[in-house]
Amino acid sequence: MKIQLLKNKLTGLIIPLVLYVAWDLLSRYELVPSTLMPPPKVLFETWWVMQSSGELLLNMKMSLLRVGAGFLVGASSGFLLGTAMGLWKPVEQYLNPVFNFFRQVPVVAWIPFLLLWLGIDEWFKIVFISCGAFIPMTLKTYDGIKNVPASYLEVVRVFEYGWFRLLRTVIVPSALPSIFTGLRLSLSEAWMLVIGAELVAAGEGIGNVMVIARRLFQTDVVLVGVIVIAITGFAMDRLLGLLETRFLGWHRTQNAQ
Repeated sequence: MKIQLLKNKLTGLIIPLVLYVAWDLLSRYELVPSTLMPPPKVLFETWWVMQSSGELLLNMKMSLLRVGAGFLVGASSGFLLGTAMGLWKPVEQYLNPVFNFFRQVPVVAWIPFLLLWLGIDEWFKIVFISCGAFIPMTLKTYDGIKNVPASYLEVVRVFEYGWFRLLRTVIVPSALPSIFTGLRLSLSEAWMLVIGAELVAAGEGIGNVMVIARRLFQTDVVLVGVIVIAITGFAMDRLLGLLETRFLGWHRTQNAQ
């Protein structure tokens, strides 16, 4: 089992290694201009300078704070709406068509409207991020609650559980796998959208660093930003994945039986 797990992890490294070697060869033999594709060594040096000066840490801190605020608002709102639509038929009948109508609009299409209403300060960024995190969380919570086995609900009716106890002991635990999927999708969406928001309007943030670097034609800084964004997003998803494993071990064991 451990050997197979190690083999799977090593297999996942093949494509990144091939890409790295190809990148190094293209830049070393100048098959692509270094202004467009700086060598990996130059990127490492640029990252080190940005890290040592505190520039990278400061801007990452601002981006992560925005993600945290937007994710908290969007995911919690999505959980509440998804729960309400999943539990109560009148809420589902009234709000589900409206929700499905507006979720067809790409989140980026709301940028002009939000800028008109909120300006370019922090409220714009947080609301923009919240909109993106809200949609997948609503969908997955709603889906999870609607798929709670009817037999579970019949049992609790026999024992005459109250609504709060029903939610706490039956509905939410049964829907947790879908809810965690919603959390991971929402966090991923929030992280992507914070970069988009900062590309549009920000005084600080990793997206703003990339905008300034593009204007100055600093390709190395832009690529460092891209790599940092990818690594941070991957790390956040892995963290939620570990929490999911921690809290849903019982679910995987049950499915394996």
